[in-house]
Amino acid sequence: MNQLDTKMLKQVLFLTVVSYALSRLLIGNLLFTIPLMVLAPKFSNRREALFPVGLVAALLVITEFFRAEGALSSPEGRLLLVIGMFIPIVLLVASAVWIALDDKRTFYRYLASSMFGIVASVVVVIWFTRPNEALQRVDSAMFETFRTLLGGTTGGTQPSLETPGVALEGLYRMSVMAIGAMLAPLCMVLVGFTSFMAMSYQARFDGSFNVRVSRWKVPEVTLWVFLGSWTLVLLLILVKATYLYRALALQAALASSVLYAVQGMAIVVHVVLRKGIAVNTTRLFSTLFLLAFLIPGVNVLVVFVLPLLGVTETWIMYRRNE
Repeated sequence: MNQLDTKMLKQVLFLTVVSYALSRLLIGNLLFTIPLMVLAPKFSNRREALFPVGLVAALLVITEFFRAEGALSSPEGRLLLVIGMFIPIVLLVASAVWIALDDKRTFYRYLASSMFGIVASVVVVIWFTRPNEALQRVDSAMFETFRTLLGGTTGGTQPSLETPGVALEGLYRMSVMAIGAMLAPLCMVLVGFTSFMAMSYQARFDGSFNVRVSRWKVPEVTLWVFLGSWTLVLLLILVKATYLYRALALQAALASSVLYAVQGMAIVVHVVLRKGIAVNTTRLFSTLFLLAFLIPGVNVLVVFVLPLLGVTETWIMYRRNE
């Protein structure tokens, strides 16, 4: 093994350890694939670039199986393992697809990377709307955790505490239903953010990167998906369709909105650059990501204004060449 191979092996091991360590943290669990995607271009071929991804995946699976070893004998334990591994597996598959398609256009690369998460989200929503005993027991346990976190544990059966308990359970049910309806777009946002962070780091010395970002645009056919899916959501609400159909339609509508939100961000970058203002797209996208997830009220602007900006470019020319 020559000196170059030794240095490369040290980088692989270091970033694999960093990626695995991040996956053990609460917030890092959403970002742990970024080092893997940053490392990928350093390899001479895609098979070698996918090796660290497989290594981190193996470490995660082994760790989770050892942690849940005592509970795997019960259906509830296996179900909780699947729930806990959902986001990490989605991100690992997305990073593998992103690396494998490094010669494709960014839009198609991103869409392909998100596809597993979208399909898995649909399967999960369908699965969870067909309850069984194990799922009901897990649901009860999760509700108790939810009630404890919100300080709603009564410790008794006084009549005066009955109404707050019912209201808390209603809030829990509404939260679960909302998560189910937003699971696919949530996966798309996470995949998009990690992919962009890796891309922006790789292009940190490339002065044309901001210009390329400002030119991002989704295909025109996406407009029909956007309009059709939101129309379907409205119709299903009017006819009072069951939750499953409304959730699936809303996932499709919000997924198309995520694509237009990316176009909306590209428009913002274009306008800023046109005015001669220096912009750091990494900081801009990170700020928008944090606003969308952490700050109530402000996140509404991010969730609705950016997709609306992207959609209206169909009729309004925001990005003129001057």
